Parts: sequence; structure tokens; C-alpha cells
Amino acid sequence: YRELDEAANRVAHLLSGHGAGPGQCVALMLERSAHAIVAILGVLKTGAAYLPIDPAHPAARIAFMLTDAAPIAALTTADLHPRLDGYAVTVLDVDDPAIANHPATGLPTPAPDDIAHIIYTSGTTGTPKGVAVTHHNVVQLFDALDLGVDLAPGQVWTQFHSYAFDFSVWEIWGALLFGGRLVVVPESLARSPEDFHALLIAERVTVLTQTPSAVRGLSTEGLGSANLVIGAEACPAEIVDRWAPGRVMVNVYGPTETTMWAAKSAPLTAGSGAPPIGSPVTGAAFFVLDGWLRPVPAGVTGELYLAGRGVGIGYWRRTGLTATRFTACPFGEPGTRMYRTGDLVSWRPDGQLHYLGRADEQVKIRGYRIELGDIHTALAALDGVDHAVVIAREDHPGDKRLVAYLTETTTGTIEPAAIRTALADQLPTYMVPAAVVVLDHLPLTVNGKLDTHALPPPDYTNAQHYRAPTNAIEDILTGIYTHVLGIDHIGIDDSFFDLGGDS
Repeated sequence: YRELDEAANRVAHLLSGHGAGPGQCVALMLERSAHAIVAILGVLKTGAAYLPIDPAHPAARIAFMLTDAAPIAALTTADLHPRLDGYAVTVLDVDDPAIANHPATGLPTPAPDDIAHIIYTSGTTGTPKGVAVTHHNVVQLFDALDLGVDLAPGQVWTQFHSYAFDFSVWEIWGALLFGGRLVVVPESLARSPEDFHALLIAERVTVLTQTPSAVRGLSTEGLGSANLVIGAEACPAEIVDRWAPGRVMVNVYGPTETTMWAAKSAPLTAGSGAPPIGSPVTGAAFFVLDGWLRPVPAGVTGELYLAGRGVGIGYWRRTGLTATRFTACPFGEPGTRMYRTGDLVSWRPDGQLHYLGRADEQVKIRGYRIELGDIHTALAALDGVDHAVVIAREDHPGDKRLVAYLTETTTGTIEPAAIRTALADQLPTYMVPAAVVVLDHLPLTVNGKLDTHALPPPDYTNAQHYRAPTNAIEDILTGIYTHVLGIDHIGIDDSFFDLGGDS
């Protein structure tokens, strides 16, 4: 910890010399590594906020974030430096030996209300927005959340998630604020359930944080010491049945805007069914309201509003948008704010909340919060596209996939594969639709609204270029793909991931 502190102090002095301080932000484009943790701490020590940019983001997304957030500087590595060329920002190399020449002494301590990080999420208008969260917001998270697991020096945590995903905040500070050991999981291991499983056993991990989609492919064998925190999307009962026995397992809920976990379930037990999102943590207040901001009775669906110590500052440099989502709370002291989540919920008789879905078009797939408007905006800008719509289909229970439907300005000019390729140049991989369907027209209801129920199921395969298996191995693999994906007629040239598969 002393070495970590001194290394972070040197980075802080470097950044301070480039103008980093309270009210500023510093971009970080770094793979998961110990150097990345040092960089995060270094930024925070200056009083500035860190702005994580996933190296996997396409150039268009990176350009938007840098322009929108206007960081004072950017920290990266020599390998990733070219991706930041051409922007009006000072780019610094975290591996530069000259950093060692800076003082190892600390800077003045940041104020609790200084912004700690800015994490970009999908926007309701198709434009991403940066959520600003303070030091106080992060610290209160650990004061408020009782997992039934001691937060102490003996615990071993994984740091599995991208720094651009707020799960990483929980993972990093759950270990470092309590003297625990943080196991940083390289991207190469994170992509392989088998290799990740071996790492968990070798490092004797005791606190594991995962999305249901990710943990579905992970074996429980040999992981008896690993307690599980699960969240970011609805958790199927089958995962609870497999993981709950012999460990503490809790389901947690909370938007980025309220510093992640605002609610947690009671410890989960096998056979209890799909878990609720839980009840408010200490210091949080939940209001389930109708369209007139009136509380609804237990069992009645309403929209969830959150208040309390976890509510963040708002959206970075977006005062108008902040005012629409962070509103005055009529149920608290003067000056109290509450955040409108857009989630539809209902109170259960046991005081826990049951999640019912989104009030808008925002969806969660494999733990990623996706605004369908982001994808629609990118689609509508492509040549040859007349009208377009994107939906999340669940043709098989528990298997949700993005599908784009569109009409052409000139009939016969659009190739679905080319559309997916074009979108991949603008959007993160998890936002590229698994299928693109070209229609003569989009179906409408009698009220003139889009009839999503009339949209045809997509063909995820490449029927025009189908090649049948030619040997026993290819036959076995296509059979496995057919069974797992629920798709018939899979050829040897079809991509598992393009067909909607994931890890």
C-alpha cells in the first residue's frame, strides 16, 4: 500500500503540473492493470475527476467523449497513444520513466464534494451523457451497504470490469478502502471462463462481482470461499439455484447516477425463484410513484425515484438534462433531490422491490445499459436507410438480442452485413444489432404507432452464403451452435458472435 500511495503521488504531481485539479477531468485510456489503478488514484489525489475511456470503444465514441468532457489531460500507454492523436488534449504516458522523478509526497486532500469520476452512459436522445459522482458519494456506498461479508484486510477482490463500467468503482474501492487485496483480471483472462475460473481458485478470491450473463458460464467448482455480488441486469432463478448454496450471494441494484448500489436483496437461497432488486440501503430513500408523483400502493406498478446520499451531482456539462432527471424531492427536507430512474417496479409484501422493466426504450443486455436511441441515431445516418427501428427481442427465454429493422430509400440497395459493419465503426460491440432485417415498410398499429409485435423474427444466419458442414468436427460444432443459440441451418462460415452468441 505504501508503494501504491507513493506511485500515485508521483502521477498526481505530474498531472498537477499540467493543470489537473478540482473542477477538471483527466481522461484515462488504459487496459486493466496495476498501472491503471495507480493512474486512477493519481487523478483523484489532484482533486480532478477521472474519465475512463474503454480502449475497445470505436473512434467515433472516443471522439465524442473527448469533445464533450473536455479533459485537461489524458493518461494512456505507448500502444494506445495513437488512438488519442489529433485531439486538443495533452497526452501523457503512464509508463514514462520520468514520472519517477516527481515527488512521492501527497498533495492537499480533495474535498468530499469534489467530483471523483465521470462515467458515460447511454442517453435518452441518442447522445451519451457523463454521470458525475463525488468522493462523498463513493465513500457513503461502503458505509451504507451491508453485504453480510466483512469488509476487511483479509478479503480478496477481483477487478474484472472495464473502468468505463461502474462495477469497477465498487471492485476497486471495496478492496482498497479496507486494506484488502485486489486481483486485476487481464482482458485475455476475462474473455475465457475457464482461465478466469482458474485465476479465482489460484488467488483464493473471496468477493466476486459479476453480471448474471457473465456468471452463467462460470463453474462453481472450487469456489466455495467466493461470495457473490450480482447485479446490472435481471438475475434468473437458475443462477441463484446454482450459486447461492454454501456462500453469501446478494442481488444489488442501482443506476450509475446514484453511485451504483442503492438497494440490495436479502441473502439469496436456492429454490427461492428470481430475486427481487431488494430494499433501500442505509441512507437511501425509494419512492414508487405514478405519473403525477403520487406514491402507489404495494403491488401496483410505478416508476422508481431515488433520493439519499448516493445521488450524484448530475450530468457533466449538461445542466438542462440534469434538471429533467434530478428533481426536487417533495418527500424530504428542503433542497433534497431525487433521481428519476425510468425503471418500473412494485413493492412486494416483504418490503423488497420487484423489477418490471424500463419506462423508456433503455434496455440491459449482458449487463450493459443500452439506449436504443443511440443505435437508431447511428442507423438513421447511414446511406440508403429510410426509416429504422431497433428493439431487444427475446425469442428464447433469457436470450435477449438487439435487432434492427429498416426500410430503404432505394429498393435493393442495402446489404444487412454491410449495415452491421458500418455500425461497428461507430458503436461499441455490445450495441451492434445481432441481426438487421430489411422490410418494405414498418408495421403500424391502428393508432399509427409502431407495432413491435408485428415485426418478423430475424434470420441470424447467412442463408445466401450457406455452406454445410464437411466433416465430423464441423458437424458437431454447428450442432452445438444450433442447440445453444436456438437457430437452425447454421453454416460453417457463420460467426458465433454475429449470430448473437456471447461468452
